[in-house]
Amino acid sequence: MNNGANALFTRAVRGESVERFPVWMMRQAGRYLPGYMAVRAKTPFLDLCRSPELAAQVTLEPIERFDADAAIVFADILLTADAMGVEVTFPPTGGPQFVSPIRTVADVARVHEPDTARTRCVAETVRILRTTLPASKAVIGFSAAPFTLCAYMIEGGSSRDFILTRRFAHEHPAAFEELMLRSANALIPYLQEQVAAGADVLQLFDTWGSTLPPDLYARWVLPMTKHVIDGLGADRPPVIYFPGIGSAARLEAAAGIGADALSLDWQTDLAHAYATVGDTVRLQGNLDPALLLTTPERIRAATHDMLSQVPAGRPQLVNLGHGIHKDTPPENAGAFIEAAQAFRPSTAASL
Repeated sequence: MNNGANALFTRAVRGESVERFPVWMMRQAGRYLPGYMAVRAKTPFLDLCRSPELAAQVTLEPIERFDADAAIVFADILLTADAMGVEVTFPPTGGPQFVSPIRTVADVARVHEPDTARTRCVAETVRILRTTLPASKAVIGFSAAPFTLCAYMIEGGSSRDFILTRRFAHEHPAAFEELMLRSANALIPYLQEQVAAGADVLQLFDTWGSTLPPDLYARWVLPMTKHVIDGLGADRPPVIYFPGIGSAARLEAAAGIGADALSLDWQTDLAHAYATVGDTVRLQGNLDPALLLTTPERIRAATHDMLSQVPAGRPQLVNLGHGIHKDTPPENAGAFIEAAQAFRPSTAASL
């Protein structure tokens, strides 16, 4: 099996010297690519996630097409919830839907330890990727962070404000904490299995982490994410934490949970983020995905402007501030990758 421990991206996450900034895109194997759409035309979404060969095929498309520096395994953050007995479906439109959401204290009791057989497909996909890709390309494994996983289970799907989750946390704090702990404990072996299969880096997605008020955020969101990171053990690979949309004011706290890097949303000022976290973590991001709907010229200029804010000697991980939009022209995605790879920092990056 190839090993991406010395890939450009992996070294940058660890804070080592890099000759240029590595780049990839969140959701880079998504609905904007023709190869993915061709597979989806014949394959339901969950079937795609649970077919390692097909999942690897769509994961590899952006690497082959754009030469991105890392491949993130194609999967879904809700596979773990399904394995814990909270069944999720993916209708053709409208996003994920849970058959029986968590709405009462009694509902928490039916959330059981994960059936690892239902998620082993993700590790198998990682194994194919790590065997197929050269050592110069990193393979990223991932999962939801505990809060975002719980939020989906309580809401029953996507939400604009996650008010059912916030209400549940206020009304039933003990049950909410138990649900968070069960989720955190389920995520640890899921991620460990991806590491054993060859993942070089892990990313935890807490897209909706900042929807809770500050006191509950400090009480549950970060401690439970730290519980997952600590549970991976001393020999774990580097971990990137995405603290979510609207998390700019919480970066200092997020930098203290043990992650090696924080992924920034597009609403966060990059220079201010570096001033906030200092040398404690690396940073990833954070071009507005909407820019990829414009022109290659504008994309190149914006990418240059963004990376010019990186302090000398810091190994920025170039990415978008959230997932790539489904209507993005592939050539615009390519323009972003090319612009990032062409940029040269003023000095070689190291910490």
